[in-house]
Amino acid sequence: MAHDFDLVIRGGTVVDGTGGEPMVADVGISGPTIVAVGEGLGAGTEEVDARGHLVTPGFVDVHTHLDGHTAWGSRLEPCSGHGVTTAVFGNCGVGFAPARPADRETLINLMHGVEDIEPDVLRAGLPWEWETYPEYLDFLGGRRYDMDVGALVPHSALRVHVMGERGMDGEVATPDDVAGMATVAREAVAAGALGFATSRLTEQRAGDGRHIPSLNAAESELEAIACAMGRGVLQMAIEFNEFPSVVDELEMLVRVARHSGRPTMYSLKQCNRTPEGWRDLLDITSRANAEGVDIHPQVLGRPTGLVVHWDGGLQPFALTPTYLKVAPLPIERRVADLRRPEVRAAIVGEAAENQVKVRADFSNYFRFGEPPDYEPDPGTSVEHEAAQRGIDPLELIYDLMLERDGRGQLLCCIGNYAQGSLDPALEMMRFPGSVPGLGDGGAHSTVVCDASISTYMLTYWTRDRTRGDRLPLPFVVRWLTADCASAMGLHDRGTIAVGRKADLNVVDYDHLTLHAPRRQADLPAGGHRLVQDVDGYVATVVSGEIVRRDDQPTDALPGRLVRGRRPAGR
Repeated sequence: MAHDFDLVIRGGTVVDGTGGEPMVADVGISGPTIVAVGEGLGAGTEEVDARGHLVTPGFVDVHTHLDGHTAWGSRLEPCSGHGVTTAVFGNCGVGFAPARPADRETLINLMHGVEDIEPDVLRAGLPWEWETYPEYLDFLGGRRYDMDVGALVPHSALRVHVMGERGMDGEVATPDDVAGMATVAREAVAAGALGFATSRLTEQRAGDGRHIPSLNAAESELEAIACAMGRGVLQMAIEFNEFPSVVDELEMLVRVARHSGRPTMYSLKQCNRTPEGWRDLLDITSRANAEGVDIHPQVLGRPTGLVVHWDGGLQPFALTPTYLKVAPLPIERRVADLRRPEVRAAIVGEAAENQVKVRADFSNYFRFGEPPDYEPDPGTSVEHEAAQRGIDPLELIYDLMLERDGRGQLLCCIGNYAQGSLDPALEMMRFPGSVPGLGDGGAHSTVVCDASISTYMLTYWTRDRTRGDRLPLPFVVRWLTADCASAMGLHDRGTIAVGRKADLNVVDYDHLTLHAPRRQADLPAGGHRLVQDVDGYVATVVSGEIVRRDDQPTDALPGRLVRGRRPAGR
């Protein structure tokens, strides 16, 4: 029997990514392309029963750090488990190309310090089959994945490549240095890089404590690189924790975007110290966009925070002398020791004397259970509960981490929650031109698991929120799909329409459930990370092939490197 299509998604409620109202329809796919959308389509060689479920475009994640994972793996979890069908890495200016052999350890040192990926994991996993950026793209282009991937040229790696140790030490680039960086960036974009990424965050340091090479790069350096690219996006992690200096940084970025003509993205969150400062940044963005400059803030729809647990490197007791003695033990033996009163007293006392660098106010620490609550009542904070019990907050954190046989977790909100509400994040998400970002998939593997933000947007913001306004489902789907694809210049995906790339999700919306993060040891060299399971993805389709069915991976790996189009005349 002849079939009209290779795959038909049958009878689902299509939310097509345009922001329009949902409609019941079939989606017909031939090869990697959507070829028909409508009711009563003919038979497919394979069919997915989507009746009673949502059908959305595949999600586009513009801010990941899958640089290492794409070099050693094919299944890019946890991102691919949350409906992501295209991911972009190289963000914040760290990455692994260009890379002379002598610079490899330097780049590992940078990725370790900035994105909290263990050096042993990187040394074991990276094959280093490239030196130049075009060679790096060719390496990635020969691999297969469960999603499409795209790469940005990382500024810190570029500085190291051209300037060597002078770049690592933060020296001012000479005119020859700048010309060299511009040339390499031009060649990388011509070979298919989707753009260029940099960072000004002072807390981002290499593993040896030095600031990232891009921290104080001059405006003229950024402008020369951006102008040389010819196409592609410019991404910057601005220093959103420091006001008013960040205002000057964003105004500088706007000037670079205006002079280069490059679409530009920057990272935005609410800072605990200056909780209204983000409004100033959006005012600058509004004025720039009104003048024709293409600026997109990347925002996160939940607190930027840490999952605090015994295996996380940023829990309050991680560096205390007594804890360091028991830290190497397997979790069962470690917990037995940690339950001993004298050990508890020693660790809590040492932590009180030497507060760790990321310790937030205890009003920003919360219990984090199952299901996870990312908008907790401020009245349930560790500070509040400890006061009610008449104990030191550190004691309470210690005891909560010992729950569930030592696998207890807390949420530490270091941004986007200064006023105990996600209403500021809601305003940022509603801002015209904003895109979801800062999920950081692949990075901070033991303390952050925000790669699940797409699922969280669908569940919490359109269905479950009770502490304030929700967002319309068509808005959220468009924000996760077409808005991101358009901002990245990927105009072949992001909507369900004839001729578009067949990247889709079939979602059991009524039962979609996000679970608490859990530890999983599956990185090279036995490294572990946090993953976040979900129930409710009936199918995820990439280039017309089903890569996940009922929340489990299939054998299909149709994902490829996405190369940007060559500049005109090249």
